[in-house]
Amino acid sequence: MDDRGFIVPPPGLIPSRASQPAQTPAPAPAAERIEAVAPGRALPAFTPPPGPNGPAAPNRPVWRLLLPGGRAVPLTRAVLLGRNPSRGAHAGDAEPIALDDPTSTVSKTHALLVVEGDTLTVTDLYSTNGVVVAGTRAQPGEPAAVPDGAELLLGDLSIRAERS
Repeated sequence: MDDRGFIVPPPGLIPSRASQPAQTPAPAPAAERIEAVAPGRALPAFTPPPGPNGPAAPNRPVWRLLLPGGRAVPLTRAVLLGRNPSRGAHAGDAEPIALDDPTSTVSKTHALLVVEGDTLTVTDLYSTNGVVVAGTRAQPGEPAAVPDGAELLLGDLSIRAERS
């Protein structure tokens, strides 16, 4: 055999065909093979990575907004709502969410929603038509607590806030 371009193993590394048994034994069942490879070794425990708002906590409520048309938006950080919201000094790193408003009663940057722990607050950003939380008008510039399942009115646009 021509060995140009081939790596030739050292003698005795690969058994010759004559020394191989004619028939290979049947493989052991899977459970026996696992025990032979790692006898008595337990698998490591899985710990979920921390979430965006700190370590993952069991039974921690997650807030979401149900927008007209059935779109659900999970609230993992502060969000700005409006027709075409833009970040300002008051919003920091809030995520802008544009709302489709056929009646044109939602301001360009209408409201700020913030989740802190288990509490959701909404702040009217001095919008033209205001914010109503569960039937009560919010004071512009002042955070108002949003109860679970509450309806938020931004102008004529209705949004539902709930824990999931």
